[in-house]
Amino acid sequence: MELTFGRFMAAVPPRNLLRYAGALIARGLEVVAKFGLYVIAARRMGGYQAGLFFLCLTWVNLVSTGARLGLERATSRHVAAELAVGDGAAAKRTVLAGVTWTALASIIAGVSTWLLARPAALLLFHQPDLTEPLRLAALILLPQSIAFTLGFTLIGLGRGVAGQMVQSAIPPLLSLLALLTGLNQAESVLTAYAASYAVCCCLGFGFVGYEWRRAFANQSAIHVERSEPLPSLWTTARPFLVIELVQSALLSMPVLVLGVFADAVAVSAFSIANRVTMMINTILLSLAMIAAPGFARHHRLGEFAELRRVNRQTRLLAMVVCVPIVAVILIVPHTLLSLLGGSFADASAALIVLSIGQIVNILLPTEDMILAMTGHGATLRRVNLQQLWVCCALCIVLIPWLGLMGAAIVTTISLIQGRIGFSRAVRQAIPEL
Repeated sequence: MELTFGRFMAAVPPRNLLRYAGALIARGLEVVAKFGLYVIAARRMGGYQAGLFFLCLTWVNLVSTGARLGLERATSRHVAAELAVGDGAAAKRTVLAGVTWTALASIIAGVSTWLLARPAALLLFHQPDLTEPLRLAALILLPQSIAFTLGFTLIGLGRGVAGQMVQSAIPPLLSLLALLTGLNQAESVLTAYAASYAVCCCLGFGFVGYEWRRAFANQSAIHVERSEPLPSLWTTARPFLVIELVQSALLSMPVLVLGVFADAVAVSAFSIANRVTMMINTILLSLAMIAAPGFARHHRLGEFAELRRVNRQTRLLAMVVCVPIVAVILIVPHTLLSLLGGSFADASAALIVLSIGQIVNILLPTEDMILAMTGHGATLRRVNLQQLWVCCALCIVLIPWLGLMGAAIVTTISLIQGRIGFSRAVRQAIPEL
């Protein structure tokens, strides 16, 4: 298919183009804010305090993923699908249930983190000074989990830009601004991080409240007879919980195993190379989230031609935005890594390998989101678990043998396996596509 700017503009309506552009701006802001936060934190706090800070963030992200119980993605799917048939009351019940259960689970997770802070610091991490930072990190769990749930609610409402700002863009930006005021201890920066998510919760509730009467009002339900009833929210959420936990493991496992068999320099070089290519993944995720409510709506109504159209638009935009980025990475990998520091330039070959995986990611960017938003969470879970088993096996075989390059190969194979597996699953689950 010939890809020209005119063809692209004709394929994507101006209104959708503005939504995609807004989402890319939100994700771009997130990438810049996180990069600035991590770099300045390392320089301002020093290696030891920065290490405590990053360790606490890792703990919070993992525990928050479990505390959300998969409800954030389930809420997004149910809200979009119920509103598609005009059932505003059901959409309201979904939002209230999702936020309530997420809040309760997050409170339990926060209290548990507080109580386990000292044993974890002494017995697990062997860092006595980690106790107080971990206790402060416990304060992040509730606002972060609720912010994510509200963000996905907004995505289900078709407010993808606002949703992504609430759940991922504003928190690192506010934390970066707090860091620039002179904070230089892990405890103070973690407190600022918790406060930034509290602000996001307020914004999220404000956005959802604005939509409460307009979007959730019962409308003409002329399509209800044509549509299949949705499963319960918990039925939808269960596979998503496994999926989120598996995705976290897939991202962290190559790094952890490399840390066992290689020195810190190799781990740092791989992490930096991987983060460079993950910029592409961040953009693709943003585009898929904008398309997500359309996938749920058109599938609920049986509008498969429209579903195919949204999918084509998203794929086309993904290629237009991301192909130039991956081309630059492939052409000048050594130069890019040299800009980040001399010790990272040796990871050029690994960066090229990681970029190959991103090419497949660009060509098949939406399949996992289609499965998630059309009620095929169990299929998505199965493919994710297959990824995890392959990743574990390859980590054991390749990383001790090839080190940094082995970690890059494992990451790339896992990514390609997932994208192809998702694509095959979509064709089997939804033959109309």
